[in-house]
Amino acid sequence: MRSTTSRRALWAALAGLSAVLPLQAADLSITQFRVRGPAGGNDEFVELQNTGSAPLDVSGYKLNASNASGTTGTRFTLPAGTTVAPGCFLLLANGASSGYSGSVTPDLKYSTGVTDDGGLAMLDASGTIIDQVGLSAGSAYKLGTPLASLGSANQDQGYGRKTDGSGLPQSTGNNAADWVKVAPTAPRSSASPCAVMGLSLSIADATVSVRNADDQQMPFTVTLSQPAQADVSVHAVTADDTATVAAGDYDAVDTTLTIPAGSTSTTVNVTVHGAKAAGPDKAFRVNLSNATGGDVRIAKSSAIGAILNEIPIAAEIWQITGRGQVSPLVGKRVATHGNVVTAVGPAGFTMQTPDNRADDDRLTSNGIYVFTSSAPTVKTGDLVDVEATVDNYFNLPELKNASITTTMHGARLPKPVVFGNNVPSSDPNALSCGDTNFQCYVGMRVSIDNGMITTGNLRFSNEPFAEVYVTANGKRSLREPGVRYTVPVPDGVNLPNWSGNPQVFKMNTADFGAVAPNTPFNAGTTFRAEGVISYAFGAYTFIPTSFTIKKAATLPRAVDPRPFYAVRVGAFNTERFCDTEFNTTFTCSGGDTEPTADQVKLKTERLSAYIGGVLKLPDILSVEEVKSLQVLQGLAKQLGDDYPVQYEAFLQPGHDPSGINVGFLVRTDRVRVLDVRQLGADETWQDQGQTAFVHDHPPLLLTAEVPSIVGRMRINVIAVHPKARQNVDKTGTTAERDRQKRFLQAKSLATQVQALQTDRKNRLAPLLVVGDFNAYQFTDGFTDVVGLISGKYDDSQNLLKLGTNIVKPTLWNAVDSVPTQDRYSFLFTENFGNIQGQAPRQVPTHQVLDHALLNTIARGLFLQMKYGRGNLDAPVQTLDDAAKATGVQKAMGSSDHDGFVVDMLALPTILL
Repeated sequence: MRSTTSRRALWAALAGLSAVLPLQAADLSITQFRVRGPAGGNDEFVELQNTGSAPLDVSGYKLNASNASGTTGTRFTLPAGTTVAPGCFLLLANGASSGYSGSVTPDLKYSTGVTDDGGLAMLDASGTIIDQVGLSAGSAYKLGTPLASLGSANQDQGYGRKTDGSGLPQSTGNNAADWVKVAPTAPRSSASPCAVMGLSLSIADATVSVRNADDQQMPFTVTLSQPAQADVSVHAVTADDTATVAAGDYDAVDTTLTIPAGSTSTTVNVTVHGAKAAGPDKAFRVNLSNATGGDVRIAKSSAIGAILNEIPIAAEIWQITGRGQVSPLVGKRVATHGNVVTAVGPAGFTMQTPDNRADDDRLTSNGIYVFTSSAPTVKTGDLVDVEATVDNYFNLPELKNASITTTMHGARLPKPVVFGNNVPSSDPNALSCGDTNFQCYVGMRVSIDNGMITTGNLRFSNEPFAEVYVTANGKRSLREPGVRYTVPVPDGVNLPNWSGNPQVFKMNTADFGAVAPNTPFNAGTTFRAEGVISYAFGAYTFIPTSFTIKKAATLPRAVDPRPFYAVRVGAFNTERFCDTEFNTTFTCSGGDTEPTADQVKLKTERLSAYIGGVLKLPDILSVEEVKSLQVLQGLAKQLGDDYPVQYEAFLQPGHDPSGINVGFLVRTDRVRVLDVRQLGADETWQDQGQTAFVHDHPPLLLTAEVPSIVGRMRINVIAVHPKARQNVDKTGTTAERDRQKRFLQAKSLATQVQALQTDRKNRLAPLLVVGDFNAYQFTDGFTDVVGLISGKYDDSQNLLKLGTNIVKPTLWNAVDSVPTQDRYSFLFTENFGNIQGQAPRQVPTHQVLDHALLNTIARGLFLQMKYGRGNLDAPVQTLDDAAKATGVQKAMGSSDHDGFVVDMLALPTILL
């Protein structure tokens, strides 16, 4: 084991070997761009120009973007066959919602925006950056001093590149000097007039790779934009940069070149001297001046000569990987010996330092992936020597262009890192790898004894059943108390931040053959596995080499049958159960059109399968997000056709601009409805200066009599669906408005609940407030909707202050009776940004949005609360396939919520 001190000393020595990878100039330039426009943040474009003298094939070129933290990603890859004529333009624009609004039709569209303070780059088909511009110092893409961000104002403003004396885009290597603000913008496309390209000279960059002490010739090509009628001459002279003549790196050249009449190019050769040992890459320049012959100008006067030292550096794997996502030896040729092959995939393998040579620093990885592009010949347990080039693939070190020698078979595999309760860390302030949670394990063996799959398979490309999200501690990724991770805790709020579940990661079971491709997995399945940590498209990923299911979760999972002596009350968000008629301000469907009659019929059948087969036919069911009484009556009829029951539908329209409402389905073969009425439907508030209704979906009160052990029992059930919380954790006037509206809705309902509790004829009746509360069972730090309605609001934990609680005695949330790991009714994927040193991190969060609040009488009769599982835990493909299934299988995918039921002992009202 090497000491930390000796390792750091070696790193210091290697620091001088960082690769010189100069920006080799190209004919394609970014000439104008906008990252925000009149329509908002997606109203953006990027204008490109071919400044060369010949058509330019840009097939496979990439438009990349960076945020202010240096996280990069590809926004668009130019399709095959894309060319740009000399002097002509190509316009790329954002085609996402509220995207590019300009009058010039773009040539190509992308769909993911660029941040206001980020940066842009164009990469050629090999991934080399050919032009870049930044809007902040933190952007990964910039040259020299970056430009200033133009802020978040929705205006027609952007940046345009200056032109030099010859009319070509200016490129001094300093963004601040080369660009100027333009307002309004004037983008040009392939249909716009092309710039006239006159007679001009350019010199191209050149590169040589040094692998030994031999001299080499480095040819620089000097090109005329078109043949001239007379000879053209130009003076060429070399100039030192990091490579110098005095150090013996190359021989100076000072000469005059001539391009004969009718020709278009000539070459100047520079002798580059070899090297005997590994060392830094170096560069020098060749400059042109004094062009004569005809009306000729110099368009590109300077070229870079890159001397790449590719003599392998002897290094251990941990020296190659380093502490960060980018290797300190990126771009260098390395030789690493005597490492153990730990996993073999279809296009590469992982290898790891043997335990007796392993680094002693938890912040570095002893494993690395070797990309072979085709099936490797090595096997797990082989001891190998590898000479390869260090690459940075999706911000992760790997080895490519490898020469591999197997020196032994059957070597002992390194001990795996044990993932479990404490590793990876669940504390974002004490991540397992320092600044990240997984980086120091990438390429290394890992064992998981108590894993849990927390989502069904996602789809990827042509794989219907691809990756899943997992934890190694046997727990679901639940939303827990606290203000959302990354959101500052508001002043006056006594709460911590919630962790954001940094311990969650992806698993691709099939990549190394541990499981057959396209194997479906349901969330809740537990497993035992060994494998390696990898990195796929910006996300840390576990790839097992062995995999055993401990307990498979089955779907759908119905609730228990209703006890014969009980009354069953439930709630179910039906996810935009719409009719075919577009007669509201916005489409009920949330898309561009309302569903067809066949789609409504299929939705009705799937909801019936869920209510009957999974929720086991509640006596009273609150239903949310229903368009009309007619479609709810259609569901009641479908239930009667599918099961030996009789349901009646109740719905009263509210004020939602898309027409979704709350309602009830009541089993009239068991329940006698006494009254159904809305609560607070006409209440108003001042919504940004306009009088508006407080409730989009006014709470709906059902009063009924249900069968009891002897006689009947009176019961009150309130169906609720307050405003969604999508803006609650944000800042600005929209967030403030949404928080205030949710607060007023909860306060209004609390007042109605208290009036019902103190009403003489109802004070002995069980009361249940059920539905999709669009709120957690605890406060989010802004407005505790559930706490306010139940009489448990704590001003010290909320931004909006209530003062005195309204509801007394308090209501009890039956969710508290559900086992902790089963407390979820909705699955929300949260983007927590660059919290682990990787691409913006998508984390599936299981959260309770659907609750049952019980008054004292109802709690005394309470038997159980159960969620019916059929929508949240299944693979995406399974949910789609279920539409063609029969029986209870058809229930899966009927909604984006899982519904619940509450069973209560039924006693005659006279005994209460």
